[in-house]
Amino acid sequence: MSVFSISTLDYLSTRYAPMVTVDQLSEITTEHPVTIRKLVSKGTYAIPSLKLRSKRLFRLTDIAAFIDQQYAVANSTVKRPKRGRPTKVEQLARRQVAEQVTATEQGR
Repeated sequence: MSVFSISTLDYLSTRYAPMVTVDQLSEITTEHPVTIRKLVSKGTYAIPSLKLRSKRLFRLTDIAAFIDQQYAVANSTVKRPKRGRPTKVEQLARRQVAEQVTATEQGR
């Protein structure tokens, strides 16, 4: 069986329990535990969590979904705009689009 044919959740469930602590999440995501704790306390951390007594716990299914989402975003075919000054062709194309928009707005 190839490594790539296993889902993220299957892979993680062979190594971790269904609920993981901040330190274990740090191993999985390679983020520093202090960073995770700060973002959770601000309420801006991407993976939902719950608090059981004094421990912060994360569900393995949520972690796998987050990893899959990050992988999909990284490998998406959406073309990001280039940095810097646009080329002459891009400038002309933008100008033509702007002229068409203004022509249709005036024609109404």
